[in-house]
Amino acid sequence: MKRILLAWAFFILAPAAGKTESNNFVSIAPEPSTYAWWLRAQFHPFEDHVRGIPIGNIRATWCKATEFRKDLFPPGPASDLEQNSVSFSIDGYFDSSRIRQTALIGVYETCSGKRGSFLLVLVQQQGISPTVQFLHEMPEVQFGVLAALPDSTIQVFHCMECDHFTSFKWDKSKKRFRLVKTRG
Repeated sequence: MKRILLAWAFFILAPAAGKTESNNFVSIAPEPSTYAWWLRAQFHPFEDHVRGIPIGNIRATWCKATEFRKDLFPPGPASDLEQNSVSFSIDGYFDSSRIRQTALIGVYETCSGKRGSFLLVLVQQQGISPTVQFLHEMPEVQFGVLAALPDSTIQVFHCMECDHFTSFKWDKSKKRFRLVKTRG
């Protein structure tokens, strides 16, 4: 009987525990109130996989990482995200191949407790699990949104109302992404 009760308690409490973690994904300091919320935000990654890839396979020094998703943000910031039509992930052919890639942004935490954001480019071949093509850590920056330019340049905007960004483009000769521009 005890085992049945324990099993029921697990099935009832386990989903609530996961929900609590996602509800605590972002905390926003009340001050300085004149700063935009994304400048006051602290992100608390809680997942051990990103798009099905174990965190340790992305970066061995990370213990947690969470891809930014609009449903993880509280109502006020979520409304801003909707109004500004921001993207946390974009699909394209960023390396000029016929294989689709997905660029996404999120936040990580190292096993020593340091946090930052990351840009991850995944190769998405049909019927095969995604694989990491490119990873760029941004240890001093916790927030970002993405855009793709017509020439397949990936831009990471570090705020929603400024021109502070970092751009990455596929270098055909070196067969890898490279930093092409930083502003702000």
